[in-house]
Amino acid sequence: MLISPVILALFGFIFGTCLGSLSLALAERSLTNRTFFGRSSCPSCHHPLGAFDLIPLFSYLSLNGKCRYCQKKIGIEYLIIELVMGMAVALILLTSFPQSPNLVSLSQLILKIFMATVLMTVAITDYKKTLIPDRITYPAIIIVLLFLVALSAYQIWQLYLSLHSNVIGNYLLLKTDYFWRHALITATPLWSGLIMAFLIGLVFLILILVTRGRGMGGGDLKLGILLGLFFGFPQALSAVMLAFFLGSIFAISLILIGKKKFGQTIAFGPFLSLGAFLTLLWGEQIMNWYLNLKIM
Repeated sequence: MLISPVILALFGFIFGTCLGSLSLALAERSLTNRTFFGRSSCPSCHHPLGAFDLIPLFSYLSLNGKCRYCQKKIGIEYLIIELVMGMAVALILLTSFPQSPNLVSLSQLILKIFMATVLMTVAITDYKKTLIPDRITYPAIIIVLLFLVALSAYQIWQLYLSLHSNVIGNYLLLKTDYFWRHALITATPLWSGLIMAFLIGLVFLILILVTRGRGMGGGDLKLGILLGLFFGFPQALSAVMLAFFLGSIFAISLILIGKKKFGQTIAFGPFLSLGAFLTLLWGEQIMNWYLNLKIM
């Protein structure tokens, strides 16, 4: 099934702006310790927002960046984040939409969009308050883990059915270890994700202990575990390496222009999110580029 790239990009952008609005709501409610359920309200006058106040991009622009009820200014970050998420989801669809969609490929695409929403949410909270809320990362870890377990179980079951449906397959099932070897290969995303989650979590924990929490916090640890679980090997390494690289450049730039002093901390969550998002889009190309660079 072929879908026009223009249609994919347009749908992705519109859907992404809605997810950008959702990310902002989740971030703000996490930081203020409010429930994730219930109607949204103006942060200034707390008046409940109507349907026309919640249309991404349009509501902000039509109201000139002001609340309809109290006329107080609404932060420009609402517009920026909705735009960024719109472009992000459009890119995900353009780079990841399967040529022959099926249950597995479409569920993997949905998981990517889910991860992009989580990454944006934690980037917002960490940037604003240097906090990555457990109420975001814990459910995300559980959802990704359940997805990987379900995906592995479904694919192994399909392997079993395909072998059981013919004489040669039945022979391989009963007389050889063919099924078990291929079941292990089929479950690679699950066990690779678990191994990388453990290793990244261990490295981040060591960094926390060595720097006494100044170089990294518990929220970064949990986000690192989530990235390891989602990406597996080797793309989880790509995400973390990119995060450290981008974070280092940003920190050095701040020191050079006098905005930070050596030894002061910066929020690492936005860089983990950015490294993860770049890997989500172009992880294979980034790893190939790096390996070719090493060979040269």
